[in-house]
Amino acid sequence: MTTLSMSSYSVREHLGPVEFSFTDPSGETRTFSFPYQSLTALAEFPARARAEFGVEAIETVAFQFKGGLDDPELDAFAESLRSSGVVLLNVAIDAGDLLETDDDKRAADVAELKRWIERFAAMGARFVRVNPGSPFSPHHGEQPPAHLVSALVELGDFASAHGSRLLVENHGGPSSDPAWMLGLLDAAGADHLGLLLDLGNFDALLQPVMALMFQAPDAPPVDPVALLEAVDLAPVYAGIEQLAPRAELVHVKAHDVDDAGTVRAVDLDRAIGILRDHGYDGPYTVEYEGTGGDPWAKSARVLEVTREAAEVRA
Repeated sequence: MTTLSMSSYSVREHLGPVEFSFTDPSGETRTFSFPYQSLTALAEFPARARAEFGVEAIETVAFQFKGGLDDPELDAFAESLRSSGVVLLNVAIDAGDLLETDDDKRAADVAELKRWIERFAAMGARFVRVNPGSPFSPHHGEQPPAHLVSALVELGDFASAHGSRLLVENHGGPSSDPAWMLGLLDAAGADHLGLLLDLGNFDALLQPVMALMFQAPDAPPVDPVALLEAVDLAPVYAGIEQLAPRAELVHVKAHDVDDAGTVRAVDLDRAIGILRDHGYDGPYTVEYEGTGGDPWAKSARVLEVTREAAEVRA
């Protein structure tokens, strides 16, 4: 039976402040901070996800552990997994920039990623996802550079030795170009690297969504629904079509759920139909990215739509 999972990122607005850093196109480190309220501890998420969503598997995000690798919440989270019997399907690890051309800096990033991978593999993570370079990196040519491929092969072998499978995701920058991503997967080889296909992380959607997320505080207000409805989704469905044959895990991305239960922007019936047409029967993780309202209720609605589209029995 197809596995349905819920990402802790879906309810991030209730899990406390979040801060993460990425390398921008100029090579500088940019830090983003979101002062979300602390209504639920991250360690409570596995059991609550099982109770509220009826899922047996969850996903989490490394930067939600605010103290990094020394965060005591990591031990509490691991204990919660054990006591609840919930499976850790995947962990998204956003550390470092594997497109970095400086050998020493890249080696340090690989070492940090290995520490994160080892920690989550010990919790039973089936998959660990890293970024094939910063999501804000400029396009680095039509072919992924050799140093990126080498780093991913090294990390893939490390993850495998610890019982996990390394994935990369279409997650902005060059990785959201399907042709570039397919070239990367071919260069690294299926023995070392797999694909996490995110249904919403293609440039047609990423550009307006990122502009909305990171707009200046004094910028004129933007109606997010109008913004999403104005997007031409044809390139998104084309990208899903290209990457579907290689997918090992799928992020069901939703950017908005209105009061009537309408899910935007991607038509999940259509997107998941494309996957099924390509024979995909792997796991799905709901990753709700909307803001405002009750994220638990809105995530539950996205899960309901996903379950129906994938024809998964409750």
